[in-house]
Amino acid sequence: MNLLQYNNKKVRLVTNDERVYQGMAYFCDADDYETEEDELTIKNQSDNRYYGVANSEIKSIEII
Repeated sequence: MNLLQYNNKKVRLVTNDERVYQGMAYFCDADDYETEEDELTIKNQSDNRYYGVANSEIKSIEII
């Protein structure tokens, strides 16, 4: 999945274990952040906390 298209967009993201995050998404490139895969960091609007979600953990995502 090309996560870059969701950078700086408001999204609703569902993980493989059915957790739902809704808020602003920020793309984190694996090479820049020295991780194994690309991630999205979501500023969840329900609790104003940041959550990092790896590409392989994303079940579905939509721009809202």
